[in-house]
Amino acid sequence: MTALPPGLQAERTVPAWRRTLPAVCLCLAAVVRAALVHPHVAHVVAVAGAFGAAASVVAGAVTRHRRYRRRADDPRPLGLPIPAAVSLAVLATAGAALAAPA
Repeated sequence: MTALPPGLQAERTVPAWRRTLPAVCLCLAAVVRAALVHPHVAHVVAVAGAFGAAASVVAGAVTRHRRYRRRADDPRPLGLPIPAAVSLAVLATAGAALAAPA
């Protein structure tokens, strides 16, 4: 048996993506509630950013889960688009939420 190359451990990254999704969905719910209680343009941008983050996390979780099911020792990372989309969406959400009046 050959040793696995160093890198991402699929048995750890799959649960990490699954744990991240509920957290992002709770943030989305909080931002939607804030937008409904205090309507403002910045809240609409924050909702769009949080929805984009949730969609990106779902894409990452599904991609990683499918790779793990096909071959558990596949060390390839997800690539740049999914983590970049998550980061940009979180940045947009945070910026819009901070810019909105309380």
